[in-house]
Amino acid sequence: MSRNPLLEQVRSSFQRSRSLNAGPSLQPNRVISEIQNRLERELATAKEQAIATFEGLAIHTDLPSSSPSNSESSSDQKEEEEMAANEFMGDLDIPTIPASPSSILLPTAARNYELKSSHLNMLPSFYGLPNEDPLTHIKDIFNAVSSFPLTGVTEDQLRMRVFPYTLKDKAKYWLNSLKPSSLTTWGAIQKKFLEKYFSTQKTDMLRDKILLFAQQDDESFCEAWERFNGLLNQCPHHGIPLKLQMRMFYKGLTPSSHNIVTNFAGGSYKTKTPEETYELFEEIAMETQHTDTRGKRIAGGSNDSSSVQISKLEQKLDALLALNSRNPSKEVCSICETHDHPTISCPLGAAYPEFVQEQAKLVNSYNRGPINDPYSQSYNPGWRNHPNFLWRNTQNQANPSSLQRPQQS
Repeated sequence: MSRNPLLEQVRSSFQRSRSLNAGPSLQPNRVISEIQNRLERELATAKEQAIATFEGLAIHTDLPSSSPSNSESSSDQKEEEEMAANEFMGDLDIPTIPASPSSILLPTAARNYELKSSHLNMLPSFYGLPNEDPLTHIKDIFNAVSSFPLTGVTEDQLRMRVFPYTLKDKAKYWLNSLKPSSLTTWGAIQKKFLEKYFSTQKTDMLRDKILLFAQQDDESFCEAWERFNGLLNQCPHHGIPLKLQMRMFYKGLTPSSHNIVTNFAGGSYKTKTPEETYELFEEIAMETQHTDTRGKRIAGGSNDSSSVQISKLEQKLDALLALNSRNPSKEVCSICETHDHPTISCPLGAAYPEFVQEQAKLVNSYNRGPINDPYSQSYNPGWRNHPNFLWRNTQNQANPSSLQRPQQS
C-alpha cells in the first residue's frame, strides 16, 4: 500500500516538533507557524499540478476546457488577427455587407414557401406618400394573404414573407434602412410600419373629426352615418367609448334628421342604451338609403348660402360700375389720324374742307336727336348720285347698243 508523501512529510514534521518541544529552550509557537507555512506551500503546489494534469487530459480527449470563455475569446482574437493581417488599403473603398442585410428575419418555413407571380400580382402597393393610408395597406395585406394556400406556414409567417414586396420607392428605402434582423415577428413589423407612416398628427386630426362631427348640407342620414363610421375605421385607436360616439353623431345631425330619429325611436332616444342607439341608427340608415330626404341647417346653412349669393351679386355690380366708369374713347381725326383733336379742330382742315363739313354735319345730326324721318341718321341724300349706289350699268354707257336685242332678219 503506497503512502501519500505529503502526509508522510506532515507526520515527520510533527514528530520532529514533538522531539524539539521536549527541550526547554525551544518555542512551540514558532514551530507550529513554520509547519503551517510549509503545508500551505505544499497544497498550492499540488493544486497547480492537478489543474495542469486536467487540462492535458481535456486536450487529448477533446473535452471542454475548464475556462470556455477564455478559449472563445482566444479564438476570436486569432480571427481578428488573421483578418488584420489580410487587410489592404483598397478595402476602404469597398462597402461591407452584413451576412443578413434584410431587417426581417424569416423563419425556415416562410423561406421555403414558393411565391408565384399570381400571388405577387394580388399584393397591394405602398409608396410612402402623404395621401396614402397605412392602415388600409395592412388590411389589404390581410385580405390578400387569406386567399393564399397555407402549406406548412401560418398566415403571420406568410405576411412576413410578402411584406417587402408590397413596399415601393420611399417605403422600400425605409425598410432597407432598418437594423438587419431586427424584425422577427409580424406584430413587430406591423407596429414599426404604423409608427412610421401613421403619425400622431393624423391621429389627432381624425379624433377631432369624430368629436366635432356635423352633417353636411344636402347630406342624407344614410350618407352621414356612413361617413361617421368611415372616420371610426380610419382611426381604430381613437379611444372614444360607444356612448360618447352615439352622442357626438346625434349632436351633429340636422333638425330634420333629429325628427327622423325621434319618429323611429318612438320618442326620445335618451332612454336607450348605447348598443340600442347604435342599432337604431343602423335601422334608420337602412330605411332611408333609397330615399331623397335631405335636410338643411336652419342656423348656419341658409345664412351661409345667402351670404355667398350676396357676395356674387356685389361682384357683378362692381364689374358693371367699373365698365360704366371707364373714359369714353377719344375721337380719331380723319385727316391726321391722331387722338389729339377731332376732325373739326384739325389744323389741316383748311386744306380738306369737305372732310370738315361732313364731320360737322354728322355731329349736328347726332346732337339734334331723332326727327320724324326714321332714316335720318342712316341715310344721306347726298349719296344718291354715288356711282356705287346706281342701278344703271355705268360700265357699258359708252356702248349702249350692246344692250339692245338684235333685229330679226
